Amino acid sequence: MPAPFYEFAGNKRLLWVAQEWVRYAEELAEWAMKRLVNRRDVWSQYTLKDGKISVVMLPIAERRKLGTDMVTTTKLQRHFSGKSPAHLIGLHSISDHATCKWFAIDVDLHDPSVPNADEIAQANFDAALGWAERLREQGMDALLFDSNGAGGYHIWVFLDKEYTLADVYDVADAMRSDWNELGLPRKPEIFPPKRAVGPDDLPYTLRTPGRHHTRHHYSRVWNFDANPGENEWLEAGDAIEAIIATRPSRLPKKSIARNQNLVKAPASKIRGESTTRKPRVCVDLDGVLAQYDKWKGVDHIGDPVDGAVDFTKKLAKIAEITIFTSRCAQDILEGSRITPGQLRIKVVDWLETHGIPYSDVYIGQGKPRAAAFIDDRAIHCDPQNDEAAFASALAGAKAMLKRPHGIPEAVKNSKYTGKY
Repeated sequence: MPAPFYEFAGNKRLLWVAQEWVRYAEELAEWAMKRLVNRRDVWSQYTLKDGKISVVMLPIAERRKLGTDMVTTTKLQRHFSGKSPAHLIGLHSISDHATCKWFAIDVDLHDPSVPNADEIAQANFDAALGWAERLREQGMDALLFDSNGAGGYHIWVFLDKEYTLADVYDVADAMRSDWNELGLPRKPEIFPPKRAVGPDDLPYTLRTPGRHHTRHHYSRVWNFDANPGENEWLEAGDAIEAIIATRPSRLPKKSIARNQNLVKAPASKIRGESTTRKPRVCVDLDGVLAQYDKWKGVDHIGDPVDGAVDFTKKLAKIAEITIFTSRCAQDILEGSRITPGQLRIKVVDWLETHGIPYSDVYIGQGKPRAAAFIDDRAIHCDPQNDEAAFASALAGAKAMLKRPHGIPEAVKNSKYTGKY
């Protein structure tokens, strides 16, 4: 059997994205079981045979009533890990009692070689973004996915409870009703795809976010909160965290007429209470939490700086702490005997040995998305040379987290270089 991700060999960025989905797979599986699974007894499975990928409905009809084959967290985790196209699944948007936990709009472009593909892709994006923004103006925390990297987009809305199939269908159908005026070549599919189903009716599924089954692409998420100069598309861990943090939405009341556009709500009601999660603050390891005195090898971490434990415990009360260190960067580890994952384990062991609280250790490329950075360039913290450094950094983090628009320009535009 080929090694996982052998298709991505030589593409460091794609391998990094793939490993991030593997890293979050367990958390995603638990989230998806709660938010996405309408039916556990049936699903669609991608199959790989003789180099060709197809999709089948499982379990086969003869086994569906036995209850032995189910959508499990293990199956979901395998999907999100995406180590083979044959591990990928699609989920039904309708339960066996005609309710829905979510709805979606699929604005597709399956063949980027068709004439005028660029124009179609642009029209697809404009329509998808407009619909997603309209849903958010209705108070729904819609997600916009770049589903295939070739001009196809998915809009997902996760609901706060199960709603009647007809009501969910009407909202999704009304949203796409102006597709022709927007210049789309065909009417987009919606999920749920039917307003009513019979007892044995199994409409088609929608591919679950993650790895694409034929293209070298992973789902990206549009960053509605991006400031000028920031990435508009979130990928890897940033995209995954945005998915998991999405607020389940209340379906609009039935007074919305079928096949009419949703009425826009005042801008002040767009997001509401978006999430209960604390903001993320990235803290540098070397020279802030750990003693640093010249480079002594990729896996050498100095003793804790005096006051580091107390500082992080206070910071953990107001923020989720992500340890961010350039020693995990691909260029630093190039040719090293240690992998980013192995180094992450060493950093975690060091943190836990010394009782330093943390939410994550970032091993991706570039900067993770965060409300503040505490290092030698953003919120300055040099406790090895300044006794008041931790107190000043804590005050700076508190002040920054209170800002209505997150990171100020001076910090946002700074370039993190680390120590090496």
